[in-house]
Amino acid sequence: MSLFLGSRHIWLRRADAFSNSRLRTILLALIAFADSSILPILPDLLLVPMLLLRPHRSLSLTAVCVIASSVGAVVGYAIGHLAWSALGQGLVEVYGQTDNFRRYQKLVEDWGVWIIIAKSFTPIPFKFIAIAAGVASMNLATFAIAAVIGRALHFSIVALFVTLWGQQFLQLMEKYERWLVGLGILATIGLGIAYFIH
Repeated sequence: MSLFLGSRHIWLRRADAFSNSRLRTILLALIAFADSSILPILPDLLLVPMLLLRPHRSLSLTAVCVIASSVGAVVGYAIGHLAWSALGQGLVEVYGQTDNFRRYQKLVEDWGVWIIIAKSFTPIPFKFIAIAAGVASMNLATFAIAAVIGRALHFSIVALFVTLWGQQFLQLMEKYERWLVGLGILATIGLGIAYFIH
């Protein structure tokens, strides 16, 4: 790994320093929890560099994400089931998902446990499926089991991709780092503009 920690690779050296910090697991768990309940923060963005730099901790890091994300999903369910008017509806509106949320709710009503599990393979934000399950009064135990299975599938797939192609990704960063950083900045600006226009 030292090959990629030269002076030019500031982002990787910072990620390496962070992956050794005491707060890494706590922050990863908090982000995974928030992503399944209230905030649009992808734990994958933190999990992937941590897996790249600490492949021997793949199992424990994946487990942290699965547990925290599953607990967050139950909180999301509770928001939909117990606090829809007070919190859930406003949360959906803030993210501009009112129209989509009706479709999510219909998916939960039609497919039940299968849509919770299948979410691992779709771009649907998990928090909205969790809230929709609460609004639809899906059986809590069934939802919790499906959420654990779905979250385990999602994070296991991420870990598997990193295991299979992690070194190739690092070599790509070595070769095209400036271009990738530039594209990342442009994409961030574009998403920000699209969000405010919307």
